Amino acid sequence: MRGKPLYPFALTAILGIGLIIILSFVGVNIGPDTATENGEENEEEQEFDDPIELGESVYQQNCASCHGGDLEGASGPALDDGGYSEEDILTAISEGPGSMPADLATGEDAEAVAEYILSENQ
Repeated sequence: MRGKPLYPFALTAILGIGLIIILSFVGVNIGPDTATENGEENEEEQEFDDPIELGESVYQQNCASCHGGDLEGASGPALDDGGYSEEDILTAISEGPGSMPADLATGEDAEAVAEYILSENQ
């Protein structure tokens, strides 16, 4: 064994680790922008003219997993029976009865969810 046989391996390892670090930083910097460039819209950036559309969007994001996509109920109670007033719905959203977390939606979003549920029960 002549020379220094570990130098080529050490140099390759250092270059490989450096390349991984550089590509990681490049990927982190361009990652969030690719979704909007590909034509997909971020849910948080969508604007709704109709409060019922906003309510449906918020409901699908925050409530449908427990109350069902069509208000039919799942692990949470059904909301399609029409027995709830707007005040009942807003109180439930803000207080979180039973195992439901409180304040899954607040302010305008909570009011829009209440309007959506009431509109679906008409």
